[in-house]
Amino acid sequence: MKHFYYLCFAMFFLMPTKGICFSLNDNSTTSNQVQRVRIDVTTSTGFQRHLLLAFTSNNAASDGYDYGYDAVNSDNYANDSSWMVGEQRCVIQGVGEFHSSKAYPLGLFLTNAGNVKFELTGLEHFDEAIEVYIYDSQNGVTTSITNSNLIKAMPEGDSTNRFYITFTNNINAMVFSDNTLSTQGTNELSTPQIRYISSTKDLKINVAQGLSVQEIYLYNILGQKVKQWSNLTTSSANNYSVSLANISKGTYLVSLKTKTGKFNKRLIISK
Repeated sequence: MKHFYYLCFAMFFLMPTKGICFSLNDNSTTSNQVQRVRIDVTTSTGFQRHLLLAFTSNNAASDGYDYGYDAVNSDNYANDSSWMVGEQRCVIQGVGEFHSSKAYPLGLFLTNAGNVKFELTGLEHFDEAIEVYIYDSQNGVTTSITNSNLIKAMPEGDSTNRFYITFTNNINAMVFSDNTLSTQGTNELSTPQIRYISSTKDLKINVAQGLSVQEIYLYNILGQKVKQWSNLTTSSANNYSVSLANISKGTYLVSLKTKTGKFNKRLIISK
């Protein structure tokens, strides 16, 4: 029964509204309908992967993996693409309500190097016109695919956190769906606040009282350690500050080590 429900819900996301197992009333308003963004990714071998991003009203789904809303990519092709929902590769990703600032990661898995084409093939149930962009975190560039395709020369290998589908070309305004601080053994009140101050090129960290940061690590998008800070002292009560003046533009992962666990956050340096 669960498998039948899962299949029908996936069909609800994929198919046009009318004539499917969970069809909506013709009189329903756009605000109550699933808003769909359809993306095709074509690899150098000509294989084409159809991907669907579905926005649900009342935040029925989350940015994480939701049973019945997200459909796992169960194929094992040599050249393929998927939504990256945590560690899951998905062909359908159901999320909450639409926000133009959100950015959703696309994974590429390539055995053959060559040109990869990103194409917007459909927008459904949006009250107003929206712009769809590909954000390339490797070079910090956003490219609109609303009226034209994006073609990228890609090497073989996996790219799971380089390309994002987003709806703004303001990099500093982007909110990444995988940007949630990960915590181990901590609660929400003890979650550090991590901010990059572009005017001074400083990384500012504010922690709850009684929580100290032992080490700070900075990793690039390839997972390579770029910088490490140890023997830290607070600049003021519960605050830490480290300089990123010599760090080049790009997307990074900040990792904090504390006595209670590790905290990770994606960081964009655009200036």
